[in-house]
Amino acid sequence: MSTEARLEPAPKSDGDDVAAPGMARRRESPVPTLRVRFRSWRQRGLARRVLVSTHRWSALLLGVFLVAQTTSGAVLLYHADLFRAANTTFYEHADSRREISPQQAIAAVSAVHPDFSPSWVSRDRGILAVGNSERTFVYAVDPGTGKVNGGLRLDEGFLSWLANMHRCAFTCPEYAGYVPLLAKPVPSVGFEWPKGTNWGRLIIIVLAVLLLMLTIIGAFTSSLALRRALRGLRTRARKNRFARDYHLHQVIGIVAVPFLLLWAFTGTEFFLPAVEKAWLTVTGGHQQSKDVAFPASPVPAGTPDIGVDKAVAAALRATAGEFRYVLVPDRNANYYQVFLASSYASRGERLFFSGDRLVYVDQHDPTHVMTRLDDEQPVANAVYYKVLEQAHFGWAVNGWWRTIWLAFGVVPLGLMITGGSTWLVRRRLLRRKRRAGRPDVVTE
Repeated sequence: MSTEARLEPAPKSDGDDVAAPGMARRRESPVPTLRVRFRSWRQRGLARRVLVSTHRWSALLLGVFLVAQTTSGAVLLYHADLFRAANTTFYEHADSRREISPQQAIAAVSAVHPDFSPSWVSRDRGILAVGNSERTFVYAVDPGTGKVNGGLRLDEGFLSWLANMHRCAFTCPEYAGYVPLLAKPVPSVGFEWPKGTNWGRLIIIVLAVLLLMLTIIGAFTSSLALRRALRGLRTRARKNRFARDYHLHQVIGIVAVPFLLLWAFTGTEFFLPAVEKAWLTVTGGHQQSKDVAFPASPVPAGTPDIGVDKAVAAALRATAGEFRYVLVPDRNANYYQVFLASSYASRGERLFFSGDRLVYVDQHDPTHVMTRLDDEQPVANAVYYKVLEQAHFGWAVNGWWRTIWLAFGVVPLGLMITGGSTWLVRRRLLRRKRRAGRPDVVTE
């Protein structure tokens, strides 16, 4: 076939679009779509390089704060255990078949400390704890003898300081280390922040989003599968420091992805209600209202308060469970809030406040009750509130099982060490190659 036979004749048109004699007009290539462009970027490694740079520099700039947040959370997994171990005399109690009631525990504390205003009573590891509304001070009462063992401040000590750092970024006045400056509200910047957002909460939100981003990018950009990374770790661990730390970084990062995603997601939704609402909407649930609609029962004026013991008895009649703690009425709520532990006990290992079933009892009428049970919610709500949220703290399992949480909780510290080590080696090699006039390439 001749050359002329393969050429397509150019159509005639006005102006400069007319093809020269004997020349065929070239076909215009179609404009590449976004999908084609992304595929091209991926083939050339551009997308991976952008993601790796984002992962690396965000971790270098904010990694220390993120590791402080995650490591403090790992320690606080054993907050209740450490508190009880450090205050053994506080938990001393005599074994007795007949024990005093929560109402009698309040009376015992009031008799010894008449200026103290009890706000809640909790059954915790064999004692009855009586605390104030600010949750800054608590007395222990031996239920077998009715003796007040003593009191403890909850807003002092290292554990209180650590809890304030991890949970509130030093903005909770009931913990040690409160910083008023961080408790100031964040000003509006063209949109309204969620209600109650202060500088401390904003710091925690940023760190939670950073952990979520680093985990997703790290899993997406991993160039080695788990099996290949493990093989590389075995075969190259003794070769050089860069190879060892690079493969170790990948192995522990891949293995820890589920726990890191869990902590990042739940840590974000604690302070951003929109995340919780979006998750429940997608999974078929609905967001629980935090506003309580429990009107008081119409009773004659002067009707006496039923008392703590009758409120607890009414709650136990309303639903099955084991009594854990009760909040007495105050100026904000004219009803008792009784918390019971179900058979699942999703908060069973929490300090003082370990109930997972809530029953409202009228202050003057023990027959007027309202239960707030997860069993009455959709499956998506039960999974979210009783599994995902509680898995963040590890309250549903004992201390031995919680060592799994502890191991994954210190993973970010290991990732910072191995990632920082590879970055330092990379920089040193790049500096040497620049001096030698070689390309800026470091083989992974």
